[in-house]
Amino acid sequence: MSTLSSTLTRPQNVANSHPGSNVSPLLTKAVYQTDQQVKFLHLQVEVEILLQQLQSLKKQRLTLDCQDAAFSDAIGSKKL
Repeated sequence: MSTLSSTLTRPQNVANSHPGSNVSPLLTKAVYQTDQQVKFLHLQVEVEILLQQLQSLKKQRLTLDCQDAAFSDAIGSKKL
């Protein structure tokens, strides 16, 4: 299972965190954009992990189905 957090929160507004500070709105916007990029990258990684797990499960299922079919064929040929 993935350990990445899916909780989405807004980054703290740097300009408002320190009343009277001279932090520009551009810096606040840059922090927000960086935060969104990081969240997007985490989501991309989580999607890739889930896709790999799905492909692995499909492969296991296909292998089991083939084994079951071979076993059924072997049992069927012994009855003849």
